[in-house]
Amino acid sequence: MMDVRFNYAMTSDVGGTDQDIGDNQHMVTFNGDGIEGESGFGISVGKRFENLGVSLAYEPASYDYDAAGTVRADGSVFTQFSMPLDMDTWMVEFDYSIDISDSFAFNLMAGIGTTEFDAGTVSPVEVDNGGAGSQATDAVTNSDTSIRFGAGVTVNLSETVALITLLQYTDYGTADIQVTDGQTTVSKVDVEATQLSMRLRFMF
Repeated sequence: MMDVRFNYAMTSDVGGTDQDIGDNQHMVTFNGDGIEGESGFGISVGKRFENLGVSLAYEPASYDYDAAGTVRADGSVFTQFSMPLDMDTWMVEFDYSIDISDSFAFNLMAGIGTTEFDAGTVSPVEVDNGGAGSQATDAVTNSDTSIRFGAGVTVNLSETVALITLLQYTDYGTADIQVTDGQTTVSKVDVEATQLSMRLRFMF
């Protein structure tokens, strides 16, 4: 079997961790919309064993990660923070279908894989601290473990084509960003979202 998919981030929780090196440039509170409102495409190939399916998915994406409102240790607030974030996700997914009728089925799905992040340069980042200037970040690449689970329904359009609609939660992991402060302060921002996934599946 093979499917092509469209993922839309309905909500995205912003969080992160920071390397505190005592220069007051590290982030202490993470805010913003993350990848909410962003969308991406993907493809997968796999095999079904009765009601159980196993597939390998590849999902490339280019998002704008929003962290506006994030607070720095010196009290500065990033009033604007939009970071270009390229992602390549490889994921093994398992789905179990429960037949409702010849045309409909209920699906449960879980997956685990890895995502490579390529965080682009953010410049400028507007900082609100009594007229203080902007702060930039350097491009950096890293990878992390990704997990996904969800549920939805399958509509069989024919004997070989089906449309699958899923509500899924994906935790892609954490993406590194490097603050340009002369001391290479490294932050990690969470990349996760509740997504609507539409998949067109072909059986062969």
